[in-house]
Amino acid sequence: MKKLFTSLLLISSLSLFASGSRTALNEKDKASVIEVLKLNEDLHAAFFDYKANEVEANSKLVAKSIDKITNADIKKYLKKSKEQLLKIKGSVDRKKNNELYNEASLGLIYVINKYDLGRTYNSYSCPMVKKKWVQNSKKKAKVHNPYAPEMPHCGRQDSRH
Repeated sequence: MKKLFTSLLLISSLSLFASGSRTALNEKDKASVIEVLKLNEDLHAAFFDYKANEVEANSKLVAKSIDKITNADIKKYLKKSKEQLLKIKGSVDRKKNNELYNEASLGLIYVINKYDLGRTYNSYSCPMVKKKWVQNSKKKAKVHNPYAPEMPHCGRQDSRH
């Protein structure tokens, strides 16, 4: 009985630690980051189907939404992401745009892992192409790898928010 109680106590402590491990945000800051992530869903979809002009247009929209964030720390974490997003062009080859999107995604991944934004967005990675992205896990439970059209469902969910 004592062993069972100790095990239950350990499990509940770990779950409390895990749920409290991300920093809370005020509603305004949370809403502005969620807006970036919602726009990133369209960018992710454009990469998944690789529509070059949509990739460029959606990259610009995500970058503009980063500008609307007022939280200085979050803005700092997403500065490089914004710079990389603005380099994505429909006229550039897919390989280069994939590299830029991967680099932009790293800032987004940092933010979703650091701050409590709910359970909708998670980080994903593909070990074959060695790239990462953010995906809406509620809308797409299956992996949707935006980098590798020959293996669209290759990869794994890295975070469980």
